[in-house]
Amino acid sequence: MNDIGPTPLEARDAAEVHALIVANRAHLDRWLRWSASIRTLADVEAMIARFQRKLAAADGFHCGIRVGGALAGGVVCWYINRENRNAEVGYWLGADFTGRGLATEAARWAVARLFTAERLHRIELQCAVRNAASRAVARRLGFQEEGLRRESHWITDRFVDHVIYGILDREWTA
Repeated sequence: MNDIGPTPLEARDAAEVHALIVANRAHLDRWLRWSASIRTLADVEAMIARFQRKLAAADGFHCGIRVGGALAGGVVCWYINRENRNAEVGYWLGADFTGRGLATEAARWAVARLFTAERLHRIELQCAVRNAASRAVARRLGFQEEGLRRESHWITDRFVDHVIYGILDREWTA
């Protein structure tokens, strides 16, 4: 990951994001609830524009994770609920970038930013039950397993059960 942390994806990143998704289609579509719908460069451009609007409205972000200048994946804040002071984060990596601690580092960055800059109370992660690597990230960061959402998301060609993890601001600072 770069020295300054993840940076928001911009229109100029679209071709690189698209290439990474296409090259990692089988790896990503196995777990992610959004990657299967990203087929064209226009799809990526629309996704980036949507997250740029969310960032401008202080309602989320999608930042690129880079290694040696190359895009490795992303860290996402899907929403920020100001009324209840909570958010949901997620992360994704190309297959060649897994196993290096990048998802943990990026998620740590996102959670710290949301607790400090946004002054949130609770952050949630959702991981597919069978995605051991993603679940390990949640545990390494101190998230608590809170429950199971049965067949909660359509992932590529099937409904998938997800484990809900949560962490509170006081647990993060401890």
